[in-house]
Amino acid sequence: MSLKAKQASLGPSVENSPSPLPLYVVPPRLMRIQDAAKYLSATTWQIETLLRENTIPSFVLGKRRAIDRLELDRYVERRNAEAKAAVSDTATRESTLAVSSN
Repeated sequence: MSLKAKQASLGPSVENSPSPLPLYVVPPRLMRIQDAAKYLSATTWQIETLLRENTIPSFVLGKRRAIDRLELDRYVERRNAEAKAAVSDTATRESTLAVSSN
């Protein structure tokens, strides 16, 4: 069997496809705990802890817990803002101590 015959038997190629592929993939709006863990690069245990502490809101959809992707984004933005505030507070304290010690 020739190479062209093997390629033809595998099915249509992307170049011959009548519809273009999307340029980007939009993640789903609602996620399960496992998906949220992947989205945040965390463990399922960490996500379950955030849910138990009501840090991230969720709801039951059918038999599963659903988490809104936008809530996960808000959580990350909050954490980043807290980290930036902590760094700026530390820098302010250090500069105040340096000025007062002179």
